[in-house]
Amino acid sequence: MGLAIAALRVFWGLVYFTNGLAKVVPGLGHLPGGFFLIDSDGARAILVHEVKNHPVTLYHDLVFNVLVPNWAVVGPLVGATEMTAGALLILGLAAPLGALLAALLALHLWFATFFNGHWLYEYPVEWVTLICLAFMRPGRFYGLDAVFWRRGSTLGAAFG
Repeated sequence: MGLAIAALRVFWGLVYFTNGLAKVVPGLGHLPGGFFLIDSDGARAILVHEVKNHPVTLYHDLVFNVLVPNWAVVGPLVGATEMTAGALLILGLAAPLGALLAALLALHLWFATFFNGHWLYEYPVEWVTLICLAFMRPGRFYGLDAVFWRRGSTLGAAFG
């Protein structure tokens, strides 16, 4: 069971870390073989497309009056947040926090798309899995949280 939890943790960590890296390193989003990561421009385009007819006025206005006009700052912050969540998951360091941070990012995308009839179940596959992972003490399985937990440190007690 521990190996399965560790594999799930590292997989999600790689997904979030690499997509975050693509947002802060220009040109990294296109990989050999036709694969691509969601870079900053792609994330902005997705957000604009999905929120243009959003029925929650407060959210719509936040996206179009604050986030999109300031994307030069927001895009890299999203990338840094994804990289942070990914790194915490990959390393198994404060892994529940990393899983919850990644889940919040996925929840945001689900809310952005919820009212347009797209992706009803696709984004919950991410955030439900990540929330469950947060409660599985994922860093205790082949992660750094296990080291701190065995030593009885405050970090291990809080996150492990």
